[in-house]
Amino acid sequence: MRYAIVPLLAGLVLSVLLAGAANAQVLHLDKETIDFGVMNQHESRDTQLTITNKGGGMLIISEVKADCGCTVPTLDRKQLAPGESTTLDVNFNSKSFHGQVTKLVHIFSNDPNNPDKIFFIQADVFSALLVDPVSQRLGFSQSPVGESVTQMVTFTAMEAPELTIQATKSRKNLFQVSVINNYEDNPQLSALVITVPADMPSGRQRDNVRVKTNIEGHETVDIDLSAWPVLALSTSLDKVNFRYKKDFTKAIQITPNVKGLVFKVTGVECDLPEIKYTITEAIANKQTTIRLTGAPIDKADPRAVKKKGRITGTLTIHTDLENLPTLEIPVSYMIRM
Repeated sequence: MRYAIVPLLAGLVLSVLLAGAANAQVLHLDKETIDFGVMNQHESRDTQLTITNKGGGMLIISEVKADCGCTVPTLDRKQLAPGESTTLDVNFNSKSFHGQVTKLVHIFSNDPNNPDKIFFIQADVFSALLVDPVSQRLGFSQSPVGESVTQMVTFTAMEAPELTIQATKSRKNLFQVSVINNYEDNPQLSALVITVPADMPSGRQRDNVRVKTNIEGHETVDIDLSAWPVLALSTSLDKVNFRYKKDFTKAIQITPNVKGLVFKVTGVECDLPEIKYTITEAIANKQTTIRLTGAPIDKADPRAVKKKGRITGTLTIHTDLENLPTLEIPVSYMIRM
């Protein structure tokens, strides 16, 4: 008798689970594909879907997420009782596309059978002028200061028999700009040549260039530019300040910013004779350490009197690199007068 209870309980649990599943919330879409048909590039369109809870439990939508920024879904309500519906507004922007496009939108909810419901966005995007890269952004990776680097943006006329583009300089004049029309002997193809000049300052640089074209509807195209020239070497300290220290002790590491760069520190100078230094190659041709030692001058010293106890100078580091022969680090300390 006792053993007969086990299958009875198992059947009861199964019945409860099946009943619960039957009464669970169910997310239903009135359409699972949105086809915008033929669109022009840089065109924006809107549409709506209806979400209905066709189950017996409370439907809770936790998130609606598109797989790219070109599609923006906006949900009216996140909780639906059995039988209730809500509207999902969808905006699609074709600015970064050309040709057949398919994008996904995910609807995450507590529907036990379909917690990640997916619907599709489709469009056939056309542009009379095709720009590569389609993002109209041209970025240069890190490069050493003093090195000139070049990339191209190409323009293709999809209908016009001949393409002509014009551009002379970037807005901030940080980049060098030139144009090649009839590129590769193709009258429908032009190239915009962008160069990071050798004298571009170090650090992240941003600029843009406006390109004029003969294509109707695309008379001007703005290309965003970015570059990041870096000094070939970096120092662990960009300045040294001993303030009121009685003894000077400091270490400065010099390392390459560019992968594979080989360098050598050929000499060091400091215009403060009370500061001494030693050079150690921690890793040959890859890392050098300069150790500073010394002590402040006496407050009666004419230099201390003249500078009112504020002593400043420069540590000059010489290297064998043609593009970075010297590095300069300000050095200072203070004396109680």
